[in-house]
Amino acid sequence: MPEFNGPLSHSSDNAKLLELALQQTRGIGIFNTVAERDGLSQANRSSPYLAYMCNDDKLYVYDGPRQSVVGLEDKYQLVDDIDWEDPGNWTAVSGSSGLQNVVEDTTPQLGGDLEVNGFSIISANTNEDITFTPNGTGSINLDGTIKFKRFSEAPPAFVGGMYADDSDNLYFGVSE
Repeated sequence: MPEFNGPLSHSSDNAKLLELALQQTRGIGIFNTVAERDGLSQANRSSPYLAYMCNDDKLYVYDGPRQSVVGLEDKYQLVDDIDWEDPGNWTAVSGSSGLQNVVEDTTPQLGGDLEVNGFSIISANTNEDITFTPNGTGSINLDGTIKFKRFSEAPPAFVGGMYADDSDNLYFGVSE
């Protein structure tokens, strides 16, 4: 058996970290197949339950229905065969947490500075504007050197834009 060299802890002093029942750790299991997991006795099932499946090298969480046994709510939860064997009650745990793509969050908020990591902020569609809109009377503050692309003459679709000519003269258009 592998050795565990760290302390076990829980974020709640009142919650159990591990519950041992019938010589097994309740809530955690390692199985070779789904059939083996489905065959786990009801006495060892709980919700949630963390199951590592050797056959596909993935971790799954059961967070499906359960019924507490009267008088034993803290010690025993009945998870019946139908719920336990329903693949819809098992969720594969991905290797990374959080969103896979920013588009999955329709109202993203930064929790810190946005590091562009050598990349640019660009629009996805051809000739689409990028809009910065402060709330209420807020302002857009550009803190640092502002650089303009140089053109020998006004670029196409200049209305409302800014550019610098080859002599570093700045031109500002008025938006409609």
